[in-house]
Formats: sequence, C-alpha cells, structure tokens
Amino acid sequence: MSNIDKSSIEDFYNGDLKQKLQNLDKLRKEILQHIKKYVLIGVLGGVVIGCIGVLIDFIFVLPIVLIPFIIFAIVKVNPLWKNYHKRFKSEIIEEIIKFINPNLNYNSTEKISQNTYKLSGIFLQGVDRYSGDDYVSGLNGETQIEFSELHTQYRTVTHDSKGRREEHWHTIFRGIFFSADFNKHFNAKTFVLTDTAEKLFGFLGTKLQKINKSHGSLVKLEDPEFEKKFVVYSDNQTEARYLLSPSLMSRVIDFVEKSKKNIQLSFVESRLFIAIPFSKSLFEPRLFGEIIGLNNIIDYYEDLNLAIDLVDDLNLNIRIWSKK
Repeated sequence: MSNIDKSSIEDFYNGDLKQKLQNLDKLRKEILQHIKKYVLIGVLGGVVIGCIGVLIDFIFVLPIVLIPFIIFAIVKVNPLWKNYHKRFKSEIIEEIIKFINPNLNYNSTEKISQNTYKLSGIFLQGVDRYSGDDYVSGLNGETQIEFSELHTQYRTVTHDSKGRREEHWHTIFRGIFFSADFNKHFNAKTFVLTDTAEKLFGFLGTKLQKINKSHGSLVKLEDPEFEKKFVVYSDNQTEARYLLSPSLMSRVIDFVEKSKKNIQLSFVESRLFIAIPFSKSLFEPRLFGEIIGLNNIIDYYEDLNLAIDLVDDLNLNIRIWSKK
C-alpha cells in the first residue's frame, strides 16, 4: 500500500475536517442525551407502572404502557440518528476518499451490483439476502475500479420437535468486494481461492482439491509460497499460468501479509475481482465514544486505502496487455 506522509494527513485533518467532526460530535451528544432521557423515563415509569400493576393485580399493564413509549422514543431519536449518519458519510467518509483520490465517486447508500458479484464466480452458494453500502467507483490512474461493503447470506429452514418452523441466516461473505478492469479479455475463468484443504489435510488436501471441479481444473504453479496460501482453478491451464506471473503472485502475497486478510480472487471476462473479508461494518459513525481525533481518521483512511490502493499493490496500471 502506498505511503502518504503523516504530515499530509494531519494537514488534511486540521483543515475543514476537524471542524466538521466537532459539529458532528455535538449532534452525536445530542442523540445520546435523548437516549439517556428516554431510558431514565422508561426505567422510572416502568417501576411505577409495575407497582401499580401489582396493586391492581394486572401484570400486563406494564407492556401495554411501555411498548407505545418505546415506539415513541424510537420515532423521536431515529431522525436525529439518520441526519448524523448521512452527514458523517458525506462530510467525513467522502472527504477522505477525495483526499486519497479525487477521481473517485462515492455513494453511501449504493453497493456493487449483485450481477457483478455473481459474475465473479468466487462464491457459488446461492444468495437469499444481499446487502451493502459505501459504493466507490471511478479511475485510479488508468484503471477503472469499483468496490463497496457487502454482506451476502443464505437461509436454511428447520423444524423443532413440535413442528415449529425456524429460519436461520448464514453469512457467505462479509467485507469489501472489489472489481477492476484488467485491460485484457480472458478466454477462460481463473480463480485464486484461500487454500484451506491443504492446510488442514496436507497431502490428502491436495487430492481433495483435484476432485473439486466446481471452479474448474486444479492449476499447479511453481511458487511454493503462493501454493501454501492459495489454490488455483481454471478452465485454461496455459492462460492461468500466463495471468499469474511471478510478479503478480509476489504482489498478491505481499498484499495478504500487509492486510492480514484471506482474500479470494477471480479473473473473469476482462475484470479482476477480489473479496476482502471483514468481521465488522466499516466506515460507520460512532455513537458511543469520541469521533474527534486524528487516529480515528487514520483508521477510516487505512480501511478505504486498502481497497483503493489495490491498483498500485497489484500494478494494474502497467498495461502489459492490450484488450481485444
């Protein structure tokens, strides 16, 4: 990942950004004051109403009174939260993106399309729930990129011993999903997936990899370090080896070691797709805890730059092929 002088980030922070954060922090504290007020009223009111319910021998009086109160509190606080959330995205996150690369566009409510996700072919499990936000697109150098946060899930249904139906939601992928123009049309699909079978089962794992044909045929490469981290499948052995040059494999390994992420990649049509897993929601404003401070901005910057800088990390601006 490219290094930006810390003094540049400090100058950026000490400009308009710090004042915007201070204004947003006032709104954040206002929301907290409302929440504290309603919680206090709710607790005290609940005690009083509970005592009355005991005296009149009608214990259901508590939920009858408290449920409308809770709904009222949510209705009052929700517009404040939405305003705070929207302003944080436009005044802070978008500004950080423009600071990293002014050629990129940002939409806080959009996400990378489900057709793009499906085209990548990385995850074969059918999707029952597709959600995401923080969509970034545009040119990074000469390379067109797009990425967003994504959370994809599938549903299973079970029945308990009494026949009652229960729904269960399972995560397929959660994190940043990235797509970039590779400036070459591929004749086959090539997948670079995290190698779990060989790590777990050693020689037997290699046998299992060969049996698994869902992503194409297993491709064996000459880089032992790359082979330890990834398993490669493709419809075309020659093209896969051509794409995964020693230089590219080295850069992918460097990225994995820097980011500490078990990424997955695919080369489909003329695009490179990368799935970068995260266990948390990124680029969201805090409600509890301080939002003013350079370190907070650096955290957002590093998460955003992780995706934006993939173009430089993988040398995608070096046009060694011409698209046909």
